[in-house]
Amino acid sequence: MMDNLRAAANHVVLKIILALIILSFVLTGVGNYLIGGSGDYAAKVNGQTIERAQLEQAFQSERSRMQQQLGDQFSALAGNEGYMQQMRRQVLSQLIDNMLLDQYAKKLGLAVSDDQIKDAIRKAPYFQTNGQFDNAKYLDLIGRMGYTADNFAQSMRQQLVNQQVIQAFGESGFVLPSESQAMAALVLQERDVRLATIDLKALQAKQSAGDDELKAYYDQNKNSFIAPEQVKVSYIPLDAASMQDKVKVSEEDISAYYDQHKSSYGQPERKNYSVIQLKTEAEANAALDELKKGADFAALAKEKSTDIISRRTGGELGWLEPETTADELKQANLTEKGQLSGVVKSSVGFLIVRLNDI
Repeated sequence: MMDNLRAAANHVVLKIILALIILSFVLTGVGNYLIGGSGDYAAKVNGQTIERAQLEQAFQSERSRMQQQLGDQFSALAGNEGYMQQMRRQVLSQLIDNMLLDQYAKKLGLAVSDDQIKDAIRKAPYFQTNGQFDNAKYLDLIGRMGYTADNFAQSMRQQLVNQQVIQAFGESGFVLPSESQAMAALVLQERDVRLATIDLKALQAKQSAGDDELKAYYDQNKNSFIAPEQVKVSYIPLDAASMQDKVKVSEEDISAYYDQHKSSYGQPERKNYSVIQLKTEAEANAALDELKKGADFAALAKEKSTDIISRRTGGELGWLEPETTADELKQANLTEKGQLSGVVKSSVGFLIVRLNDI
């Protein structure tokens, strides 16, 4: 659903709709917003604030989404401070747009019930396993995005209400004055006509054609006398549900089938890493010595890491599958929980890697 809303916001017509909504706020004297400076908020929209914590959570969620989408390529982008600042501005702009939509929805009296939110979550395909809602998968995914169940539900409520606003405008119709004038001219126009009745039977009686003429006409128009190819089919309907009781499968058969198809029932190994990124090898060696002496990894990452993204989370990168794991992390070759790497050289400096969990 989040992807659908993002796609909808990029549609030209809906951009115009959003602009009209925002313009309506301007014309009523409440259409301004302020970007927070040194205050406790990131932006203020018509007196309503977007907290810095809210911006940070949305930014981390977008970062996680981009990391899953781009894999190793995102590591290079994450090291570009200008790119990350641009991403943060885009996230803030999206939050402002959402808040304007939310305020307009409240002005219209739109609301979403708890049951509608539950239904939307249960129907989301990325929270399902084999077509059924998977609560463990749901909690895992929203946890990776930095949400709890309560604040994710609140986010869904806002998105569903905003979607009502978009649909209310996108699915409504209106007629321009020029269109109504053209329609009226079409309906009210007049024509002078004359009618002639042709007696086909009388004409047919006057016509004559020999066999040669008929054959010549047929040869010239064969395609007009060809019928589409037809087939006669017999079939037997097979309903898996009705046949289920007639099939007997032993435990040995099930075990043998599982052994032959183990790859279909497994999932790639995932690892949870934390990193400390430093500019020089000397700095990295000094930090590694502190860790070996018992220093807290998360505290040291927040204090010294040059990676502005992972530094805020104590160096933690979250759960990664092999195809989304950077080569530098793989080179560390960590196999046990809590294991520390040595100093690993990377394209953005020098890393110290810890394997948190498997």
